Amino acid sequence: MASVVASRAAASLGVTEMLGSPLKFTSSSAPSAATAAPSANFKVVALFSKKKAAPPKSKPVAVSPVSEELAKWYGPDRRIFLPEGLLDRSEIPAYLTGEVPGDYGYDPFRLSKRPEDFARYQAYELIHGRWAMLGAAGFIIPEAFNKFGANCGPEAVWFKTGALLLDGNTLNYFGKNIPINLIAAIIAEVVLVGGAEYYRLTNGLNLEDKLHPGGPFDPLGLAKDPDQAALLKVKEIKNGRLAMFAMLGFFIQAYVTGEGPVENLAAHLSDPFGNNLLTVLAGTAERAPTL
Repeated sequence: MASVVASRAAASLGVTEMLGSPLKFTSSSAPSAATAAPSANFKVVALFSKKKAAPPKSKPVAVSPVSEELAKWYGPDRRIFLPEGLLDRSEIPAYLTGEVPGDYGYDPFRLSKRPEDFARYQAYELIHGRWAMLGAAGFIIPEAFNKFGANCGPEAVWFKTGALLLDGNTLNYFGKNIPINLIAAIIAEVVLVGGAEYYRLTNGLNLEDKLHPGGPFDPLGLAKDPDQAALLKVKEIKNGRLAMFAMLGFFIQAYVTGEGPVENLAAHLSDPFGNNLLTVLAGTAERAPTL
């Protein structure tokens, strides 16, 4: 009697829910319920049902050190010329987007507002930086060699070497006389430097990038990888800017002290408190005759 009552109650309800785990079954003891509700589903509690496995967590994508380094120098989150607290990124000109190596967002006079001016000034800065790096090495290396025993002429100081040529003498490196006088040096510079600049302006070598050509100008293959090439471009312009400031310092030092950069450095290291910027400005440091 109890089973008949239960079957009729199930048929009238259609669905019995007990914690939500469905289970279909047919009951031979209640044919009238099956005919009355043939599509009835009975849900019975499954107390020991297995839980579905949680989907695997996605592993974080590893960021390569090269990508992290590139983000420091390129793009909207690159380093800028002042710390974040002193300069808001909204104050950076909109045309300085961080796509060019060495872009710190600094253009107070808006010289590069027009795209054609931007490209021209970028080329000027890079070429001057390269010449400054070569010039700084040419100022320091012969004087250092001469100071430490090598024979690079009577006085291998950059402005005194030029004076020797003006007096009609020739160059002397490592005890060997180089038969190049002032006129020959000027002709060589005009032909070699002028020719290289002409080919750069006219793109006579059909280079894809006239400022960073690569190919035969990268014999060691340092810039084959694009990411490494982008980092090397940043290092080049940073060293070029430093070299331009160094050349300015060499000019001022030569005018004030009458000595080359190596001799100035040696004097400072021998007596840091007696030979420095303050003592030179105060006139207490020993000075050679100025130019």
